[in-house]
Amino acid sequence: MRIIKINRTFTRNGVEFKAGHSYVMAEDIENQIRNVSGDAMGMSHPFENQYRRYNGEDLTNKKIMAFRTGGIGDLHFLSPVFRYLKNRYPGCYIKAASACKQPLENLPEIDALYDMPFDIELLEDCDYVSYFQGIIESSSEKSKVTHAVDMFFSYFNIDSTQFPDEDKKPRLIFSDAEQKWLADECSKLKIYSGDFVIGIQMETSAPLRNYPKEKFKVIIDTLAEEENVKIVLIGVPQQEVLANYFKGNHNNVIPAINYDVRKSIVLANRYNIVIAPDSFMIQTAGALDKPLVGIYGPFPSEVRMKYFKNAVGLDTKVVCAPCFKHDFRTCIKGFPSPCFSLIEPEDVLQAVDFQRNKFYGGHFSYLNPLLKEPDFSEIEQYFLSADKGLCFFGAYYKHPNMIRVDTNNFVQADITDLNSNFEWNKYPFVLFMNNFGYQNGAVFGNSHNFVRPGGYFIVYRENCVEPMYVELKKDVGKTFALMYSKFDPVKRTGLIVGKKPF
Repeated sequence: MRIIKINRTFTRNGVEFKAGHSYVMAEDIENQIRNVSGDAMGMSHPFENQYRRYNGEDLTNKKIMAFRTGGIGDLHFLSPVFRYLKNRYPGCYIKAASACKQPLENLPEIDALYDMPFDIELLEDCDYVSYFQGIIESSSEKSKVTHAVDMFFSYFNIDSTQFPDEDKKPRLIFSDAEQKWLADECSKLKIYSGDFVIGIQMETSAPLRNYPKEKFKVIIDTLAEEENVKIVLIGVPQQEVLANYFKGNHNNVIPAINYDVRKSIVLANRYNIVIAPDSFMIQTAGALDKPLVGIYGPFPSEVRMKYFKNAVGLDTKVVCAPCFKHDFRTCIKGFPSPCFSLIEPEDVLQAVDFQRNKFYGGHFSYLNPLLKEPDFSEIEQYFLSADKGLCFFGAYYKHPNMIRVDTNNFVQADITDLNSNFEWNKYPFVLFMNNFGYQNGAVFGNSHNFVRPGGYFIVYRENCVEPMYVELKKDVGKTFALMYSKFDPVKRTGLIVGKKPF
């Protein structure tokens, strides 16, 4: 951060720089302005150590100035800190400044809010100054395990570890004029009261945090087929081509790329669910208690979403993630970031449906194949054992006499981690079902060993073709005596039951 003397009055990006005054600005902003108006810029020197930094002192009847250049999502992390200070020291006067101050507008705990760069005169009557830059960008060991809000609190020398989650959640305040604008704008966009609105932020400001476009397209196309659903694509004018790609021929997909940041935040009040990579819309949705699905790669969702009670974070599990990179460049291992290859559209869609069912009830139609009850009436006798059997990858199917073993986070299985040492006893039956493939072939093979002598191994496969059914039957027959088998070429299902000999 720099302090720059101005030689000649000029205006840039809506800020008037007055001759003879000095302004506080980030070094990169100084370089940009010098490239255009170098003759108007005088000497500059570092801001650091020029003013008394706040370090947890009593703020009764004191003034404090806190500022940060950006980004939009990170500004949300300041809101809980200001709220705490105002509650503890009601007589203090809080000034705040940022180049993207929109998340802080209308907050009652802030007495004065300014743009950046700002005139150094704003600091002359302040008792303390706090400069919030490089706190979470440092990639320190603490920042890798600590939520960003707690990092901001610690910068003020405030121990927030015992604060309730609600006290560490950002909040947003909207004026009556903004609420009226929202109602008028929804009418213009043909978003009606009965519509289920899904807000999707298309990209972040950093390419390495962007979810692959092709996968997002699958998600949007699938959701757009749902009845009474409207999808709002959140972005900026430069993303017009991307928005048109995502929209395709869907009349219910609405590009929202021509709004300023504040209006994008106001519009979020209408969303029923938000889907976003690690971005400002994550923090906006969390502040509004919106059901939220966050897609994370370089950062773990825990250090950004932990205090949101309605949020689901999808994290990648690869050797290089999380890498905690803040770069505005692409990932050095490829673009899109390879870590996102493990988060499939189906994972996101199941998370979205989970949120819809949890907060609004019911399911999207695209989940019907997974919710469909398979017909096991002809083999029910094999399930009626004295103790429970295991059901591998049963998805949403549930039977009162079985323990579900499924790695899917949203089916509420009894066992979700196949690496966990759940009781390796022998079971009277094992049901292996749904669309297992090569990726869990080892689980399929090893599950043979779970069946105790005299017990049953049952295989159910949807989207089954006859050659696959024949191979499965042959495989089961190597270890078990075949008791029942049926292939339905119309429904494309295969069902096989084998009994383990004593």
